[in-house]
Amino acid sequence: MNNEENVSNPFMGLKEQQMPVAQPQLPEEVRVRIQKHSERTGETFEVVKEYYLSSIKEIFSCDDWQSEDEDLLIDWTESIFVQSRKGTTQGSNTAVWVGHFLGVDDKVGNRGEGLINWGIRTFRESPNDWFATGNGHYEMKDGMWYIKTQDSLLETNEPSNAPPSVGIHVGGNDYICFVSRNGYAYSRDEMGRYSWFLGHNIDIFQETGDMALWRVDLKDNDTQRAIRIGEPCKIKVTPPSEDETSDFRKTILNTREGFVDTIVYTDDFVDRDEKKLLQPSKFWVESQFHDYFVPLEDFAEAFRTKKEVTAQGNAYGPLVTTKGRIVRMSTESRENEYDEDGRGYSFSISTQALQSAEGVGRGSEVYCNIGSAVHDLTNVFSFRDEDGELVEYAEGTVLYLFGRIGMMQSGGDESPKLKVMGVYANPRLARRRVNGGDTDVAQFR
Repeated sequence: MNNEENVSNPFMGLKEQQMPVAQPQLPEEVRVRIQKHSERTGETFEVVKEYYLSSIKEIFSCDDWQSEDEDLLIDWTESIFVQSRKGTTQGSNTAVWVGHFLGVDDKVGNRGEGLINWGIRTFRESPNDWFATGNGHYEMKDGMWYIKTQDSLLETNEPSNAPPSVGIHVGGNDYICFVSRNGYAYSRDEMGRYSWFLGHNIDIFQETGDMALWRVDLKDNDTQRAIRIGEPCKIKVTPPSEDETSDFRKTILNTREGFVDTIVYTDDFVDRDEKKLLQPSKFWVESQFHDYFVPLEDFAEAFRTKKEVTAQGNAYGPLVTTKGRIVRMSTESRENEYDEDGRGYSFSISTQALQSAEGVGRGSEVYCNIGSAVHDLTNVFSFRDEDGELVEYAEGTVLYLFGRIGMMQSGGDESPKLKVMGVYANPRLARRRVNGGDTDVAQFR
């Protein structure tokens, strides 16, 4: 740990210096194929190489490629580097971020919607312009779909009695598609869900202790995968471009499907005496780390001073971390027509400071609403015990929460509420929920 007296941020662990070690070279024919895949996908040679080595280990149980026949290594490249609509790795500029997941968004969106709409608009306005981009239009021939491009007619092996698998419907019986430089049709549909991450690039974090709030964009099946809230971790992501001008996109860390399996829950990126600082009781609330923490009694002021108003006149409050004790809760869902799965959950939290300021009225507690995705993907009503097992908590438990402040009207009064995106229950401050029990009267005989 850096001991200079003028350093106030405690996350200042020194990085070990490692000397580069010479690595054995793969056979030339394998390297050529890796390079071609690199050029096709835009990923670096080293990233594709690591994907290849990890794939032959996982799929073909090859722990030592140097002991394998060269022809077999070449055949494996043909098996692994198959053209598909999905990437094989995390991207050409993958970086390591460290910190905590704070929560997830309650909705999934199609990240390719903008390009799809552009394609439809372009084709409708000028088919020639669409073909000039290298893309195609589906045509029926002998009961099969073919793709007409500017220079060729591509077979699809798909019968025309059903819509083409990656076709984009532009009206009537017209379908268009995006076509790769290698002549493969591919889909631009890619579902994504933002998860929220508090931390930074590992180098920045270790050198300066700086952290920020990021959107980690989970893709396709990962949008339905559980993540652990409030646990230190390392993640491999594609950071925003340095020349990105959109303030929104500057905060997005991109991933590809399968990312959730690569999350490493660990605190080994800080020195031993710094590990206690990674606990949510400090990491989520300390002002020396960030300014996202807002105590419950300050919610109304935070909404008033930090709210944003949309063009339609709707106001929404800031994203915050906070802390409170559960005063009433129900783990049963209720119907919610605005939720993607039609379910909602709720509980109320309070603190002594809030009760001292507001008395015993409605304003003495903050109502929290939780969507089905947050409930399902973040184990919102449970904590992990010392064995790592999930245990349900009860009223009276102290929670650390992440969400967006809002205001609600009731009986002419206005009071703050919280749209919860993530919850961390400290095992040392949690009360176990009692479920069931023996109701047989025979036990008293």
